[in-house]
Amino acid sequence: MSKLLYNALQTPSLKEVINDLRKVCKKLEIDFFAIGALARNIWYLSNEKEARGTRDVDFAVYIPNEKSYQDLKKELIEKYNYIQSTSNSFCLLSPHNVELDLLPFGEIENDDKVQIEGKGLTTLNLDGFLETYKLGITEFEIESEKLKICSLPAIVLLKLISFDDRPEERIKDAKDINSILLHYPSMETDLIWDEYNFLYDGEKSHQQVGIETLGYEIAKIIVQDEKLTKRVTNILRKAILKQSRLSIHMIENSVKETIEEKINLLSYLEYGIKEGVKK
Repeated sequence: MSKLLYNALQTPSLKEVINDLRKVCKKLEIDFFAIGALARNIWYLSNEKEARGTRDVDFAVYIPNEKSYQDLKKELIEKYNYIQSTSNSFCLLSPHNVELDLLPFGEIENDDKVQIEGKGLTTLNLDGFLETYKLGITEFEIESEKLKICSLPAIVLLKLISFDDRPEERIKDAKDINSILLHYPSMETDLIWDEYNFLYDGEKSHQQVGIETLGYEIAKIIVQDEKLTKRVTNILRKAILKQSRLSIHMIENSVKETIEEKINLLSYLEYGIKEGVKK
């Protein structure tokens, strides 16, 4: 478990927002964990990588029914002065001007989707959230407070699905996938050497083996769900065959990077997932 400081995460008033959520979830007996940019930043900082500042934070909340979800939002609005977004029913604006996205999953889901009453966005596809909750959670310590966040493999898993759902609206997800693929081999060196050294065959680079390792770790999360496994592998296959724009949107610098380089990264990931599912 790594110790971190809230200020280093570059989200103003993050501590206050998390403390508000923690109090309400404890009262309502709701479990939650960080996803998205916040989870990515926590992992990066714990590995001495640069974090990118963000004014919106995302949490997955384990919810039995819509009433529990509405009670969660109501408590934050009435007791802590949060404001409901008019364009996104899953988003609240904190008194500190931080956008708080609360993504409900669990028994509230119907065919991997959640639909709630509200204005603007009222339906979400939450493929992979329950699997992440069961097999893709890590605990960090931030200023002596424990916080559950999703693992790096789970972040990539959820971002692949998010991009596939709304590709033109989720270009940042493609950038984050690219960033994690590039950083993962140096961030998880011990795991790679301890558990995946068999992937080295004399020709593979450490980067390739590292990304294949990431694929194996994603496979551990999704292997029990055949439908989810098929969806993830199809997302990667489409990208590799240039039937989607994932590889294009992964490019940060068009002068130094090429689509083929990104396709190679995705191919390593696909290989790791497919081999991991077989184990």
